[in-house]
Amino acid sequence: MKEKTAFFEAEAKRTGYLAFAFADKNGDAIVFNAKRETTNISSRDYFQTALNGEPAVSDLIISSATRELVLIFAAPVYKQGAVVGVIYGRRNGHALSEIISEVSYKQTGYAYMVNNQGVTVAHKNTDLVLAQDNDIENMKTDESLRELGELTKSMTTRAVGSGTYTYNGVKKIVGYAPIADTQWIVAYGLEEAEALGNVRTLSKMLWVFVLGAGVIGVVITYIVSARISDPLIKICKEMEDYSNNISISLPQRYLERNDEIGILSKGITLMLNHISSYISKLKEKNRELLNAKEVINSERLLFETTLHSLGDGVISTDQNGNVQIMNEVAENLTGWTSNDAHGLPFETVFNIINEFTREKCPSPIKKSFENGKINELDDYTVLISKNGDEIPIEDSTAPILDSEGNITGAVIVFRDYTDKKQKQAEISYLSYHDPLTGLYNRHFFEEELKRLDTKHYLPLSLAMFDVNGLKLTNDAFGHQMGDKLLQIVAETIKNSCREDDILSRIGGDEFVVLLPKTSYIETETIVKRIYRKFEQISLNEIVISVSAGWETKNSNEQNIMEIYAKAEESMYRKKLIESQSMRNKTIQVILKTLNETNQRERIHSENVSKISREIGEALNFDQELLHEVEMAGLLHDIGKIAIDNNLLNKPDKLTNSEYEVVKRHTEIGYYILKSADAYSSISDYVLAHHERWDGAGYPRGIKGKEIPLVARIITIADAYEAMTAERTYRKTISKEDAFNELRRCAGTQFDPDIIRVFCEDAEI
Repeated sequence: MKEKTAFFEAEAKRTGYLAFAFADKNGDAIVFNAKRETTNISSRDYFQTALNGEPAVSDLIISSATRELVLIFAAPVYKQGAVVGVIYGRRNGHALSEIISEVSYKQTGYAYMVNNQGVTVAHKNTDLVLAQDNDIENMKTDESLRELGELTKSMTTRAVGSGTYTYNGVKKIVGYAPIADTQWIVAYGLEEAEALGNVRTLSKMLWVFVLGAGVIGVVITYIVSARISDPLIKICKEMEDYSNNISISLPQRYLERNDEIGILSKGITLMLNHISSYISKLKEKNRELLNAKEVINSERLLFETTLHSLGDGVISTDQNGNVQIMNEVAENLTGWTSNDAHGLPFETVFNIINEFTREKCPSPIKKSFENGKINELDDYTVLISKNGDEIPIEDSTAPILDSEGNITGAVIVFRDYTDKKQKQAEISYLSYHDPLTGLYNRHFFEEELKRLDTKHYLPLSLAMFDVNGLKLTNDAFGHQMGDKLLQIVAETIKNSCREDDILSRIGGDEFVVLLPKTSYIETETIVKRIYRKFEQISLNEIVISVSAGWETKNSNEQNIMEIYAKAEESMYRKKLIESQSMRNKTIQVILKTLNETNQRERIHSENVSKISREIGEALNFDQELLHEVEMAGLLHDIGKIAIDNNLLNKPDKLTNSEYEVVKRHTEIGYYILKSADAYSSISDYVLAHHERWDGAGYPRGIKGKEIPLVARIITIADAYEAMTAERTYRKTISKEDAFNELRRCAGTQFDPDIIRVFCEDAEI
């Protein structure tokens, strides 16, 4: 609004207007000047005319404030094809008097203008225009003024005519005509003696010669008619046409005459030309006013479009704190429509309380009124809508300043804080919690460790837990099963702790419990209780095992980080013993699970184990190596525990992508066996049992004797068993054909020396 006021002040100065203003359909108007004056013009004719869609010019108005004459030019303002108000400009009205004062004739001739109400609106004597109210009163008692009043009344009929009146003993002749598209009538007055002096002289001469020369009388009569009557009639006719054409065209011979007719013609022509020029200027100003209206419409449309496009609620108030403008978002959040809220106190529409204390919050706009600055709402502010809904919000409030820095209102921008608040709560939760188990995370543990590391919480104990075989479970059964294992461990430890104990997951498989005011013996009791609970649970026959270590800070002089390190060291010592036992058990569970879920794989593994031992015996292996070969043959496909059975048992040929998935079983089997000391020696054999003698195998592509000997044996036993065993996707072949196929592939796929020994031994 400040920019709009500045714009219209500049336009007024440039175009000669005193000021511009805008009135809504109710006639409530705001003047675009520094004072921001307000008024109501609903009763004015020019307002009603413009409201009906037509540009209008007011009658001359005497300003009640300055006693100056002013003219009002008004035009309608449209929005989406409908009139929504009126823009109008105010100009100094003395311009009419200045034009009229230029028209004169001899000593007594002059022009003036009256309006449709008979009020003089332009006169060479400006004071007469301003003081005419007293003359109107005198017309009721003064006979001479009464005659003038009757003449003026004739003028208001808007007909072209003439008349006489006597003022101060002097008789005057007046001619008059209306000005089209205005409320004004122009009149020209002249004292009778001066106007008809020549005519009277001529009349006396006629009487002298009338008895003696009738012919001369006729001639003189013609001359009077031609020289005086006809020109006067022509002048009156032109004045009548002027109201329609806004122009006058008298014969050139009239204008060239030096008598009263010539002077009258020149005077009227000059006067009406001045009036025409002034009307043209008025029309030009009216066009400027229309252009200004278009600028206002454009800026108003831009303002409204911007306001309603915002995603935030916006409410503006006047300097008294009453609501003036609301956008749609503000309506939705507050429950108030813009029309219902208009003019109401801001606090009525914008009802805010503290979320926790439930106390009413101070008005944010009052704060901006007081300090003249941008202010934000306090945290935990809740908006109570008209229908009682409670909405968390955040906002900022700023004062509205005019060009001189005076506060004329305030604007508040606010938004629904619900989603942001929820997200912040989620972020806050995640910053202190482990998303998988729901326990506190390492960040929270470290802060709590600092908080509890005081004399008040002594003795302060730390108990650390590490899940045994988590990686083995992930490798064998997948990460989903590993996540489930962690969740069970977390829930079991949590249920065994006391209310004041603080349990956190500080690593992938590590948990720690802070036990304030708990001795070493009390901590040991709690840990043993946790151990007993783990002995009672399992996960799909998977052994659940944790290793624990603990330590206690008994004096304030002890360093808490040293206590933490001792608890961790104690845990790792136990893990060295307990973890291996658990892994060995897990491998047995894996093998059992694989065999139970896939009978074909169980038979295949047992046969490969048997054939591998036979080849080892043919190669004269000692008993220890034979046991290793036999065990490797039994476990060579243990990695298939992580492969979908639908792929393993698919009757059709595998696709390339499916084959790539199945090929992963060698690496999975390697990691499973490598994790347990009892099986780590055969893990390399399992990894390499699909390598080829020519280097075209997988997963590493090694060749020849780079492949471990036991792995080369398992490769041959695996291929032989696969050819001679029943398969859903092909028929079995005879042992003889199988041996021939092995011989054919010796030196490319298989170790030729082992093939020779295996085939010779089989023939024997």
